[in-house]
Amino acid sequence: MAVSMHVVWSKCEPGRVIYETHSIETVTDGSGVHATVDSHTYEISLRSRAQAESIADEEGFELYRKGEAWESLPEEEGLSEEGFPEGLPEENA
Repeated sequence: MAVSMHVVWSKCEPGRVIYETHSIETVTDGSGVHATVDSHTYEISLRSRAQAESIADEEGFELYRKGEAWESLPEEEGLSEEGFPEGLPEENA
């Protein structure tokens, strides 16, 4: 089954961006056949959209590129939202 990856805010450490995965699996037991959702939270700080995309590619996850936490990430690690390296004033860029 496909596993979806969602970029979310950490519940353990406010302001930190992490990810969760979810998959729907078919289970056959004494009650018959039914679907269950298998979810996992990874308390790994994401620093950029590129990092999230890399994790999704390596693990074979389907990355959902939406939501407030996703929008808060810069495109590349070390770049501010304006596209300048972190800590570098805009006038020096």
